[in-house]
Amino acid sequence: MKVKELFGKEVIDADAKIVGYIKDVEIDEKKWVVSGIIVKAGFIKKLTIPISDIDKMGDRVVLRTTVDKIKKT
Repeated sequence: MKVKELFGKEVIDADAKIVGYIKDVEIDEKKWVVSGIIVKAGFIKKLTIPISDIDKMGDRVVLRTTVDKIKKT
């Protein structure tokens, strides 16, 4: 999958709540790998979600955790 195919995908947490949509990706510059996704949640709010918190990726991105736990980190 190409990175540009991720943009705009809906992100859903483990409780089936819509978190938002992928706006950008975070890259580890030392390893040159995608380390996380940046999700637009609302008009201004953005959340950075590490790759380790992603469970499934297809038409939508499903997280292993809830959005409340992500907001606390």
